Amino acid sequence: MSKAKELRVLAQDELDQKLQDRVKEAFDLRKVKATGKLDNPLQMRLVRREIARLRTLIKEKTNVKETGNAGNGNNTRKA
Repeated sequence: MSKAKELRVLAQDELDQKLQDRVKEAFDLRKVKATGKLDNPLQMRLVRREIARLRTLIKEKTNVKETGNAGNGNNTRKA
């Protein structure tokens, strides 16, 4: 499991590859669970959370590319 801080330094290609790996791992875990041989059900939750974390970071990087804004804070309201 990787923390978001560690993942932010990775390139877009590396994040995409990690996401593919985690999605495949989640699929394999679902197959093992269906057969009733899953030793650690917590592992499924951890993989799902890492998938969400990776998708969030990929989306952030895509938004930064499109807008040029790092997205620090909520700048939608003007005081």
